[in-house]
Amino acid sequence: MQIEHKSSNELTLIGNIKSIEDSSEIKNAINTLQKNGTKSIHLRIIDSFSMTSTVIGYLMKLVNLDKISVSLVVGDPRLYQLLEELSLVQSFNVRLIEK
Repeated sequence: MQIEHKSSNELTLIGNIKSIEDSSEIKNAINTLQKNGTKSIHLRIIDSFSMTSTVIGYLMKLVNLDKISVSLVVGDPRLYQLLEELSLVQSFNVRLIEK
């Protein structure tokens, strides 16, 4: 997995989110944005079809405890469906990239 910083509150994730290392990289990148004072985080997840429970839990903490606005744009319908089944589409403001 690869992370690209697009702006002061936007990250683009390329590749599958599947390992503990991926989760740690995502958390560290988001922590950096948070330390810089952002109150909203926008993640573009280009082609991952899944997301680790660690990342989901971390995003839930950001939304519910830290009161950070999170929005996700996902490229794979399977990831959108997973988030929908977990009732997280509204919490994470998830949109599916139309291809």
